[in-house]
Amino acid sequence: MKTENIINVRVRLVIIHNRKVLVQYREKGDFYHYIGGHLEYGETVEDACAREVREECGDKVKFDFQKMLYIRDFIRPDENEHSVELFILGSINKTDKLDGLKDPEHPDGSVWLTWLDIDNLSDNLLPKTLSPKLLVDFNNGFPKEGEYIKEIE
Repeated sequence: MKTENIINVRVRLVIIHNRKVLVQYREKGDFYHYIGGHLEYGETVEDACAREVREECGDKVKFDFQKMLYIRDFIRPDENEHSVELFILGSINKTDKLDGLKDPEHPDGSVWLTWLDIDNLSDNLLPKTLSPKLLVDFNNGFPKEGEYIKEIE
């Protein structure tokens, strides 16, 4: 039986408030990642961002799309994974009570939201090599848009 090769498109949200970045922590694997997920068929990138924020932060949290920062390849042939990730800069209307909020898609409570200090991002924030670039770009007001950053760790 032949398996289909599918390329996924994912949105990854870069939400920064008071020099802190909103991320999810995954207990299994012990790592952080930017919130977001798969683009669904028929959905715009902007709509996907809004949906992911509602799913991960709650129905009352609204996402304000600012601009696309980075485009990244994510290819893991041994896991039959090929994704293109779009890192989107935006803001949300509610920032309180998010720290420690469990992801409802993981009923075992193993995934939750947290804020990381942008000046001291964790070594296990994925993708790892994006952190120094993010800090420099943040301090420079994110001068570029839609920058292709290829495949990074």
